[in-house]
Amino acid sequence: MQHNSVMPKFFTYIKKDYISKTGHTPLYVRYNYDRTKRTLIATGYSIKFDHWDDKKKCVKRACPEYDEIEITLNKINLRLSNILNYANENEIEPTVDFVLKELATEREYEQKQARLDLFAMLDKYIEEKAPFVSKDQVKDYKSLRKHLIAFKEYSSQPITFRNLNLKFYNEFMDYLFYKAIKPDGEIGLVTNSAGKIVRMLKGFVNYQMAKGTIPTIDLKCFKVVEEETDAIYLSENELEKIYNLNLSDDKELEEIRDIFIVGCFTGLRYSDLSTLNPEHIDPTNEVINLKQRKVHKAVVIPMIDYVPTILKKYNYALPKVSSYKFNERVKELGERIKLTQKVEIVRKKGNTRVVDIYKKHELMSSHTCRRSFCTNMYLSGFPAEELMRISGHKSPAAFMRYIKVDNMQAANRLKALRNSLIKQS
Repeated sequence: MQHNSVMPKFFTYIKKDYISKTGHTPLYVRYNYDRTKRTLIATGYSIKFDHWDDKKKCVKRACPEYDEIEITLNKINLRLSNILNYANENEIEPTVDFVLKELATEREYEQKQARLDLFAMLDKYIEEKAPFVSKDQVKDYKSLRKHLIAFKEYSSQPITFRNLNLKFYNEFMDYLFYKAIKPDGEIGLVTNSAGKIVRMLKGFVNYQMAKGTIPTIDLKCFKVVEEETDAIYLSENELEKIYNLNLSDDKELEEIRDIFIVGCFTGLRYSDLSTLNPEHIDPTNEVINLKQRKVHKAVVIPMIDYVPTILKKYNYALPKVSSYKFNERVKELGERIKLTQKVEIVRKKGNTRVVDIYKKHELMSSHTCRRSFCTNMYLSGFPAEELMRISGHKSPAAFMRYIKVDNMQAANRLKALRNSLIKQS
């Protein structure tokens, strides 16, 4: 089919002699049909010339829009690859005019598995999922993509659907435990974080199999590792002390305290607390009706203890505080009521046991709210099955991971239950 001495090719491209006063230059994908016939395909992005790696002909990771640009480039490159494969299989000359015409259409091309680009498919998967999941889940998908890209540089094998086997799994887990770089610069993920990455990878691959995009892949060897965490909860006595703090000299901390207390007596995730507004509140029946953002499950939550007073204080619309600021300053609340008792946190990285010692207030975060609610309501004697309806947990196993009951508390709970039964008889 192809009569040219140079095969068609495409690559990321900038015009070095076209730089604006701000130091930006448009980013293109250049398609070369042969030595004289070529075209530039706009990406819609402009980058600073300093963010261009001229040696590797690619955008540097230092570019603020690197992730978005990579997704766009992958889409264009996958589209061009599909067009050239289609042309080759059907003995069509992939001229500039032909390629530009095909790019303008929404044609779907049947592909062989070997030609599927896993990263391009992952980008498409994230795009398809984004309208239906929370922002936190989208961040998790992007984290999966980040780790796969980093693993690609570390791995001894290519990252393709065909290579998703036991060798890939073992190498990927080794990378996650001992090579992956966390946002804070620390090396290596703990067991639950690594397990979460594998769970998302399996979800992505299962989604492609369900769509018929790829043949069936046996993922039995892809074990989702996890361990019981030692995350803290706050007792009702500790929460009462926080509620009674005089914070009139610090309006932001007062708002964070109020959001925290509402979270600890409703069990709402921070993504739901941060979007709570009057339409979710039924003041007559003193309940909150909403669909949880993370799992899209409708729940009815009673407004108990301090919750009605706090919500009324803000006209049923809690203050808007970023999760970063919340998690940064909520620890001050624990420090003010002197939550200084030592807490040992034991985690695993692969086969390595990691032990850290913290003061209790140092471990306070938005997750403490939901864990405190579930644990305190469970300890008060409220049935777990009904509590799950309020918290929105889908399974008893998932729910019980939130219950932080030590051996003595369990013994006292059983004793109290038996004594109440004796009194009734």
